[in-house]
Amino acid sequence: MSIPPALIHTLVLVICALIQLVGLVGLVLVFFPGPTVAWVGQLIWAIYTRFNYGHESWQFTLSIAFFAFSTLLMLAGSFLENLMMTGQARKRGIPWWEIGLSWFAMIVGGILLTPLGGLAAALLALFLVEYQRLGKKQKEAWNSTKAVALSWGWSTLIRVGIVLVMIALWAAAVIWF
Repeated sequence: MSIPPALIHTLVLVICALIQLVGLVGLVLVFFPGPTVAWVGQLIWAIYTRFNYGHESWQFTLSIAFFAFSTLLMLAGSFLENLMMTGQARKRGIPWWEIGLSWFAMIVGGILLTPLGGLAAALLALFLVEYQRLGKKQKEAWNSTKAVALSWGWSTLIRVGIVLVMIALWAAAVIWF
């Protein structure tokens, strides 16, 4: 019994779309590499279709161009995430070990609680450590924590936009090519 090629094509299409959806929804988790996960879904599709090699040369070329642009967006999203999140913390004078502790609290909290619980754990850990480091100055510790939280929020919104553009490019390539 052989599987019809149309069924395989549809199955791969659905799997690639689901992987990209996981990349988009996973951005709720601050530490989740959403653009990279979405890109992996596109990579699977590109390999499966061989960048539309059997089609017209313009379709093949545009498929490669769309994938290359999505790759650049993925790299920019990953770089931006790290730059915005750690950059704001460092600008406020937060030491690297506190940033690392906050990330650790986020991962453990995300596993033991929920993704939002992990985010709360990260911010609480950062506040408590900053409170101690700054000589129990609550307002300064709160300002540092708030600045980091805002940078995480903006980073997430920007990465959502990046992943949506990546998915739109992929969908255009699937529909038109």
